Amino acid sequence: MQVRKFEARTMKDALEMVKKQLGPDAIILAAKDNSNKYGLVGESSFEITAAVSEETLHKKKFVESRMAENDKQQFQNSSARTQKEIISKFVTRHTTPVTKPVTTQKYIDINDEKNAAEERIKNAVQRAFDAGTLLNERTNAVPKQTAKQAQVRMQAEVKHQVETQMLAQSDSELNSLRSEIASLKAMIKSINTPAESRPQSHYPGENYGIHYELSSQFQGLVKEGVLEELAAEMILELQNQVPVTRLKNKPLVEGFLAKRILEDIVISTGETKKFHFFVGPSGGGKTSAIIKMASQLIVRDNKKVALLTLDTQKVGAVEQLRIYSQILNVPFAVIRGRGDWKEILKFINSIDYILIDTPGSNLKTQEEVSFFESMILKEIPSKSVHLVLSARNKYEDLQGVLNNFVPLNVTDVIFNHLDETAQNGNVYSFNKINKIPLFAFGIGQRIPEDFEYATKERLVDLIFHITQKNNTNNEASI
Repeated sequence: MQVRKFEARTMKDALEMVKKQLGPDAIILAAKDNSNKYGLVGESSFEITAAVSEETLHKKKFVESRMAENDKQQFQNSSARTQKEIISKFVTRHTTPVTKPVTTQKYIDINDEKNAAEERIKNAVQRAFDAGTLLNERTNAVPKQTAKQAQVRMQAEVKHQVETQMLAQSDSELNSLRSEIASLKAMIKSINTPAESRPQSHYPGENYGIHYELSSQFQGLVKEGVLEELAAEMILELQNQVPVTRLKNKPLVEGFLAKRILEDIVISTGETKKFHFFVGPSGGGKTSAIIKMASQLIVRDNKKVALLTLDTQKVGAVEQLRIYSQILNVPFAVIRGRGDWKEILKFINSIDYILIDTPGSNLKTQEEVSFFESMILKEIPSKSVHLVLSARNKYEDLQGVLNNFVPLNVTDVIFNHLDETAQNGNVYSFNKINKIPLFAFGIGQRIPEDFEYATKERLVDLIFHITQKNNTNNEASI
């Protein structure tokens, strides 16, 4: 989203600047009548803060880039309604909808045996055709021979070819038998070898009893951040339900694992709560999560939002949130003590959502725990306490933070920095073991686009890189 400020001598001129630079769909976030000391060259002026989505602004620039200079000037001077109609028609005319197939890859190849039989039939037909061609060539090469002589000679050649093929097949079967006998001898030798002299693990997952064909899937889950015990549990369940002959079917295996993870994930349903407390250690992204969520509620959902902060310890924390509240044109207040809540609660009836920032803390001391327990009032109805964590941290560190915040009765978890880690399976392991719901994901720096309410499908996509693989395949096909 693009957020810009415009200043002009009159309100009309300022609005024209907004329409000219951001387009007819721009949203006015705030308007201010400046006095003499803030105006242009000491005179009075009007200041407007406006915002527009990246996609809408891109459409406007696309239309202007296709116009001649005279048409572009006339377009910019036209009314907002006219501009909207021109942009809509122009984009519709110059873009062709692309219909994507439902899928580009089969997950389960049901007709393996049927396809193999068809292939054998095709090979047999081809061999018969080749034999017929050979007969015609030989017949044409000796036109002076009688039909009987040609037939006798052809029979002899066919007999010779059949005997050669049978001999080759016999040699092949003999070599195969020799190989199997050697393999059995090696197996018997390994069984007779003492256990302490044999290697403990020849491939990933063998110590859990995982079949060799599934070792790469086990290793892939662990590489994505899924705990070994959880990965082994899923793989063994798959191994018990799917025949050994089907374990090489990679789409089938990945489909089973994705479905298994979908069933385990727990998602929060606390989006409609009125009070939202954001708690967690420093560097987890609490303030950015508050700003993104507030922007989304205001711009997309047209809700009334208020921002509060309990963080009077960090330098610049209060001022930072105050500036964003001015940009979003929402109420803002600082809670310095328990008594301040009495005044705040008097003015909440007209507000849909109240988002509260808190100091960064690991709650390692009783003093910190007491402060949070006193400031997060038990009397406040309809509240959610979001523990904000960074997906870049190790599982052990995440578990330690959660254990420290148990006294606050954490409702759910927000994971930030998912775009900065290659082990999103960490989130699944944390969610699976603790059964604490996921509330939202932070996947970038853009406001509010990179704030997403958590879904099971999104986490599975991050673990298996489904969207990334599809984009790569589409680029390759182009």
